Amino acid sequence: MDLNENVGGRDRLARAALAVVLTVAAVRSLRNGKRLRGLLAGIGALVFGFNATSGYCGVNDVLGRDTAGGESEDEETVVSISESDEGDASSDEESIAGSKKERGWTLTCAACGNDIVTGEARGPNESGDIVHETCN
Repeated sequence: MDLNENVGGRDRLARAALAVVLTVAAVRSLRNGKRLRGLLAGIGALVFGFNATSGYCGVNDVLGRDTAGGESEDEETVVSISESDEGDASSDEESIAGSKKERGWTLTCAACGNDIVTGEARGPNESGDIVHETCN
C-alpha cells in the first residue's frame, strides 16, 4: 500500500490539534459514562492523529486535494531558460524599478523629478520637500 503525502503545513498542525482536542473529549465522555460519544471522539482522534503523523488523508486522496505543497514522485519538474532570461542585470533592474514605480515605491526628487536611489544623499529643501543633496 503506497501512501503519498497529501497533507502538510498548517493542515497537518490543525489535524494534530484536533486529535488532541478529540482525545480529551473522548476521555471526558468515557469518564461521564457516555460510551458512544467517547467511542466516536476516540475514533476521530485516531483518524486525525494518523493524518497528522503520516501526512496522508484518504479523503484528500479521493477528492484529489494535496496540501503538502511538495512534488509527488510521479511528477517531473522541467525548467527552461530562454535567451531573454540570460540578459544583463541592467534589464532586470529596469524592470524592477519600473514595477516599483508603478506601485509608488520610489522616492522622487521634488526639484529635478529624477528618482532618488537608495543610499543617495537627500534631504528636505526650504519648503520641506525631499530633494537630492545636489539639487538643494
